[in-house]
Amino acid sequence: MPRFSPTRFPPGFFDLPADAGRDLPFAVIAAWARSDQTPETARELLGPFTIRGFVVSSDSSGLTRLTDERSLIEILAMVSRPKELIHGYGRAIGGIPLGVWAADNTRMFYPDGVSPDRVLGMLLTLSDQIQAECEVGIGLCGHHGVFYELGNGLYGPDADRVEALAEDFTTSGEVAVTGELVRTLHDPTPFKLAAREDLRASFGEVFRVLDGPRLRGIEPGDSHYPLPFTQEFFGGLAEFQRTRRTSLVPRPAFKNVAVVVIEPEPEDQTVPEVAALNDLSIAAALKRLGRDLIQGLAAVEVKTSGGASAVSIYLFEVPGEAVDFARRLRELLRRRDVPLRIGVDVGRVLMFELGPGSRDVAGAPVNVASKLAQHPGTPGAIHLTTEAARQAGITDAPATSGVRAGGVTRDIVAL
Repeated sequence: MPRFSPTRFPPGFFDLPADAGRDLPFAVIAAWARSDQTPETARELLGPFTIRGFVVSSDSSGLTRLTDERSLIEILAMVSRPKELIHGYGRAIGGIPLGVWAADNTRMFYPDGVSPDRVLGMLLTLSDQIQAECEVGIGLCGHHGVFYELGNGLYGPDADRVEALAEDFTTSGEVAVTGELVRTLHDPTPFKLAAREDLRASFGEVFRVLDGPRLRGIEPGDSHYPLPFTQEFFGGLAEFQRTRRTSLVPRPAFKNVAVVVIEPEPEDQTVPEVAALNDLSIAAALKRLGRDLIQGLAAVEVKTSGGASAVSIYLFEVPGEAVDFARRLRELLRRRDVPLRIGVDVGRVLMFELGPGSRDVAGAPVNVASKLAQHPGTPGAIHLTTEAARQAGITDAPATSGVRAGGVTRDIVAL
């Protein structure tokens, strides 16, 4: 039986209104839900959106720890400069930025016409520059494969793989590449590589780039990466970097809230096209059900995305309502055989209004809740920091082992 048959999701369930936001390609999702959901149909639907080339993802390290030492404005300025360099150097050799670059992540696509040796040489030049002038450490990972570009995002197992490697398995200053990228390099390669044997079982061949020829003669001229905030705020951050005067940054809307981060369990990757469409459909189901559940609450959906960065983020003014929402959403999806991983934390965040139906959020509670949503344990468990549990009035849940996020350990409970 197709996963998104009417026995689980009624007809029209995925036909969300136009104001549902721009994060998900609802027309493609609705067509998939109405189809026979075979591999052949999946390939036909995704054919016009299939691209082949190199994707480089990045992730910052230690941000949660820094938020205990620096103001959020300082942190945003610190992570903005590396993103400017990643964008500028990438564009200089023909790279294309993809998606909105959130607080500490980036993604650039390089079509097959761009030389892989130039891409890797540029990454070493970029890494040198970031280490020379930036306070925040950045890990980079490159991969060659097939991707599905839909709306404002990149989807499919290859996209999932490179993002997971960059986010969870690269360290500050590291440039990592997959075996698929290595096999596109000039043979013999001038780059010195070391196998990441610790990743082979889960990700196949992955290598750390120890050294190699830098790409000279390029300048990072275009610094305007896909902003997760307004142009005015970006300009203020640039001035803050230059002068260290916080008064030059437009006053943001700080909120003390409960943050709920939801990540669905990934699909079986046996047929990549089917997995990509099923992941997108699950994200759409989360968006539809979440919109219904927050009606009448002091809450807001920040975003729901699918694919490699499949996540839903909600902010609640009342921590108890956040936990109740998480429980109800978990039950609704459990009935449809869709297990969720949910994390909840409380604290001060900064939310950006980017336009109609488009927002983003930054702050330590977002980072912690994200790590809690990825925390291993009982499938379908809701993990909360002990402070979130206290503010929600939960006193009967025993504390479990702590979770480490960005250099900081938080005690947690599971529901």
